[in-house]
Amino acid sequence: MKRLIIVALAASLIGGGLAMRHCGGPAGPQENGSAKAPQSQEGGPALPTKSEDRKESKSGIREETGAGRAKIKFDIDAIRPDGLRGPDDGLVTVSYEFCVPRDEASLAEVRRISPGVAIHPGSRGRIGCGEDQALCIGATSGPEWKQELLALADLGYVVEIRECFFE
Repeated sequence: MKRLIIVALAASLIGGGLAMRHCGGPAGPQENGSAKAPQSQEGGPALPTKSEDRKESKSGIREETGAGRAKIKFDIDAIRPDGLRGPDDGLVTVSYEFCVPRDEASLAEVRRISPGVAIHPGSRGRIGCGEDQALCIGATSGPEWKQELLALADLGYVVEIRECFFE
């Protein structure tokens, strides 16, 4: 557990530095032969201007939809309800990254859904955020991790969410 805390603190301190460049998988076409996301004029993913209307649960967090879950490019079913994954003697949280538009409304929406998400407007990450986007890094910590992750994936302007590896 101490190692996990140290890694999380180091990632926070580094901010837009080396650790941010080592997150996720390679930027570019999606795996498994699926279609590429629509491209903007700058070559990055084209993003909708705002989220679709959504149905919120009693806790204020959006309920799961199938479309949002498809944007998550790692196996969330392998993660325990407490947000940990791995063998009993090596359980860790799973970090993930995604891009959002750099406007205040989008950033506020992400913070409302998942207050623990770190937002790095000047970083691209391995996921390849555009200049008009902010890199967001979250983790599967806390009892609401799954609802938060699915709510983030359901946002219309989130194209995909990839696992983040701090190497």
